[in-house]
Amino acid sequence: MQQVTFLDVRTGIFKALEQAFPDMKRYGEEIKEGLIPPCFFVKFLEPIHTHELDRRYMRELPVDVHFFTDTNKDRITMADQLTSVLEMIQVNGRLVSGINMSWQIVDEVLHFFVTYRMQVWKQRPDDPKMQTLELVEGTK
Repeated sequence: MQQVTFLDVRTGIFKALEQAFPDMKRYGEEIKEGLIPPCFFVKFLEPIHTHELDRRYMRELPVDVHFFTDTNKDRITMADQLTSVLEMIQVNGRLVSGINMSWQIVDEVLHFFVTYRMQVWKQRPDDPKMQTLELVEGTK
């Protein structure tokens, strides 16, 4: 299994939004003054990286996708569309499911919440292999 970084998931979210809404701007670094709606801002919440067994880890990445627009009708319509658009995203060539989807409107901004959960494996260390062994036998 290949290693999946948090940035790989972010890239998958941005690609899904770009495919579904090619004419809308997408931001991920900071919310700048003077945004021209409609547009998205993708924000990571509190990622969790948990050790499970041996080299196996579970990663959970909760995301808050802000949607800026002028009307409440557009916000509610977008919430409905995002449930489909972000249900499955492509991350390093494999599909990852979005879970725990919910949304709310706060201060005229849609906040769409989704969590991506995936199993990752730590790379096996490159331990040197034994080349030869000399064995001396004897009896006492």
